[in-house]
Amino acid sequence: MLGPLTVERRGEPIALGGPQHAVALALLLCHADQPVPIDGFVAELWRDRPPRSYRVQVQGIISELRRRLAPGGRAAAPIVTRPSAYLLHTAPGGFDLRQFSDEVAAAAAARATGDNAAALRLLEVALGRWRGPAFSGLTGRSIESTAATLHEARLDAAAELVDARLADGRLTGLVAELGALIGERPLDERLHRQLMTVHDRLGRPADALSAYRELRGRLVRELGIEPAVPTQDLHRRILSGEPGPAGPATTPAPASAVRQLPPDIADFVGRERELRALRGQLARSASAGAVPIVAVEGMAGVGKTRFAVHAAHRLAASYPDGQFYLDLHGFSAESTPVAPGAVLESLLRRLGVPAPAIPESVDDRSALLRDRLADRRVVLVLDNAADEAQVSPLLPATSGCLVIVTSRRALALDGAGVILLDVFSPGEARELLTGMLGRDRVAAEPASVEELAGRCGHLPLAVAVAGRRLRGRPAWRVEHLLARLSDTDRGLAEFDAGARGVEDVFALSYRALPAGRQRLFRLLGVHLGDDVTAASTAALAGGDPADAERDLEALLDEHLVQQVRPGRYELHDLLRRYAARQAAATPDEAATARRRLVDWYVAAADRATRLIRRFPLPPVGRPPEPAAPVPGFGDGEAALRWLDAEFTNLRAAIHGAADLPSWRNAVVLVHVLQPYLVRRGQVDDALVTLRAAAAAARRLDDPVAEAHTLTALGQAYDTAGRTDRALELLRDALDRHVRLGQPVGEATTRHHLATVFRRLGRHEDAIAEYRRAVVLFHSAGDGQWEASALSSLSVDLHLAGRDEEALEQALRALSLQRVVGGPGLASVENNVGLLHARLGRHAEAIPYALRALAFQRRTGSRPGQANALANLAFSYSRTGRHDDAVRAAVEAVELARDLGPDLRANALNTLGEAHRFAGDHRASLRCHREALDIATRVGEADEQARARSGIDLATASARLATS
Repeated sequence: MLGPLTVERRGEPIALGGPQHAVALALLLCHADQPVPIDGFVAELWRDRPPRSYRVQVQGIISELRRRLAPGGRAAAPIVTRPSAYLLHTAPGGFDLRQFSDEVAAAAAARATGDNAAALRLLEVALGRWRGPAFSGLTGRSIESTAATLHEARLDAAAELVDARLADGRLTGLVAELGALIGERPLDERLHRQLMTVHDRLGRPADALSAYRELRGRLVRELGIEPAVPTQDLHRRILSGEPGPAGPATTPAPASAVRQLPPDIADFVGRERELRALRGQLARSASAGAVPIVAVEGMAGVGKTRFAVHAAHRLAASYPDGQFYLDLHGFSAESTPVAPGAVLESLLRRLGVPAPAIPESVDDRSALLRDRLADRRVVLVLDNAADEAQVSPLLPATSGCLVIVTSRRALALDGAGVILLDVFSPGEARELLTGMLGRDRVAAEPASVEELAGRCGHLPLAVAVAGRRLRGRPAWRVEHLLARLSDTDRGLAEFDAGARGVEDVFALSYRALPAGRQRLFRLLGVHLGDDVTAASTAALAGGDPADAERDLEALLDEHLVQQVRPGRYELHDLLRRYAARQAAATPDEAATARRRLVDWYVAAADRATRLIRRFPLPPVGRPPEPAAPVPGFGDGEAALRWLDAEFTNLRAAIHGAADLPSWRNAVVLVHVLQPYLVRRGQVDDALVTLRAAAAAARRLDDPVAEAHTLTALGQAYDTAGRTDRALELLRDALDRHVRLGQPVGEATTRHHLATVFRRLGRHEDAIAEYRRAVVLFHSAGDGQWEASALSSLSVDLHLAGRDEEALEQALRALSLQRVVGGPGLASVENNVGLLHARLGRHAEAIPYALRALAFQRRTGSRPGQANALANLAFSYSRTGRHDDAVRAAVEAVELARDLGPDLRANALNTLGEAHRFAGDHRASLRCHREALDIATRVGEADEQARARSGIDLATASARLATS
């Protein structure tokens, strides 16, 4: 990272691929050990003009990075998938930025203990890691921002090294080095003081005074301010010829300075990014000639006070005239917020104003404070502020002062920069626990320590409390505390630490809410899934979406909810548990709210999937009438976007419905979601949800619903490649449909049975079942299913060697599908193209496949895209378009990677054939062998035969090429 992006394995460089692969890896490194959403990749790779297939392309880029970074296989890759995001795990010492940061921190610790020689070595090693500008040659908003931040960190380290060299008396070359650093930071007084000190020690006071004049001229000209007191003191000392200290260029604070900061925290970890942001706010304020005000915000327990105090200590040398700390008691169990007048009186007394001279009115006291601070450089830490009205009278007016305000609320202070503290990263949480428990204890249970940090939601207060409990109980293993945290009876009580327990600090924020928002916050504790929207919250609370949005935004300002992306809010895990505990006090209210929410999710999902359904829903029940309005969707793409965003919550609603219990809602919601799961190729989710629906249907004692659910479950098992279980369920379902007199259910089940027979190579059995299904669908007047059955029949007729009849049935299916319309047209056209291709009619096959692919891309069907791309690649490779064939087949393989095994085997065999036609016999063999392994594992007879044929042909071609 500290230069052009390079990756090495055992000292050998690894090629990353194209520029997009480098940008994607750089973005993951910028957010190491944190999830990067898909939208983040889009912004870096394509700015504001992403292609339609951006998700597929991002998947392909990540897949290729995984292959290159972990040749041992996907499981060993450091890049893992998260919901709509990817995360890069980094090993300790695995990349140069972490080594650089650790060495700089170690150098600071060494200097603090007087070991200047160790500090020198560490800083020289750290700065020696830089090979040029960070991420040199790469562009992108996040990458460029991170590179700029790293550049500032390098300059900070360089300044630290200068101080260490001054303390060691090593002055050679410092004038030139400081000249270069000042060229990058022309207003940095520390660097100028260092340069003046070097000149002075080298016996060149005239050059030192010249450096001061240049600095002062620049500050007056550009900022309208005089140099800080330490710089002026150094200037006076050089003018008078006084001997300087042998150490670094520092000046002691005046004896009259007021130093009232609480002690810094020994186990403070992380927050380097936020500290850099604070320094950036100081620079911006200085350039504008304004007083720098920094508002530190965040949820209860996130460490706002610790950060503010630590930052004030880090910056204390720049504010030698005083460092003040005032607790404003904005959120306190013992007292009400302190009135501004009382705070002003206290401040003025500390500044030496006699009691009789302090005015009565708040305005006059505020004016006197500004007067007393006008010529001073002081830092004010205003902790735990209630609101803007409490803070505004306390603000100085001159740029020599710094104000750091902390609050649980979002404060609208004019000119203030905001630092929003988030929870710890996993690495920061582990670092804190290591500092508290010792390296040996953490190393003995690394997985448990990681899980403990996760159970704490990485909330600094919770991590610290857990660490203190373990530190005070050396006989406890970490896994013992984890077991106690899993005990629902104990809950948040395990994070109790007197007045600083997690539940206590949450209670302060909760009690400060008005009654209506307390009720809403409680109910959010029983909301299903990971996040909420205004619409789902309105359903939960039984209100209006506009009112719900206002309340959610108010809770956001109170930092009781977080906004992960526009319109979507979530609670920290521990806050959710706290909210749920409050809701448990009113169980009837909570149960009614959850029932309203489940009704709403069923109705909303029904409206969304109507726009993407190919077939009508089976008769398992009607969606309920919701108490709150459900969203409208302009088209299928909008519906799919909503389903993508809500799927985790919808899956939770299935289980939530069963818990109420509301068995009918559980069954209906599962069937409503099946078209979406098929479209997205989410086979595992289909299996899980359909098993839940089957259990719910049994509890309902509804034989029709149970039969249709078993049919769908059998199809899902077939898609997953588990043919034995699929046959068992489908035969059971078929018997039930026949007994119940359900002709459409019988026909659908026969259709799915035929698909299983095809996989097993029993094509005559498949043809017979498809013919029976066609007759039943026709009698029932169901044109969609009839067209599907005819299209599927054509494929098995071809596989049985009856090509002319196969094409006849395929064209019959196409004609019927065009009459009934709907999204099934793409699938039917794809099958027609497949038959033309297998008959060698590639000029006719390609247009069918292209039309099918265009439609499947528009509708977001991953299985449909994979099939269409495989068909295209098949024809391209046989018409001499080898590059196009390989490109299409590679995309088909990427799409099919997380889909059913039949799709993966088909795509891999197609890619193997494309490689063979292109002359790459080694790649062809690799693909066919992988396809054979998959097809054998699931009993896919045709793809097994195709793979074996491909292996034989590739082997023969390779021998011929070398003979």
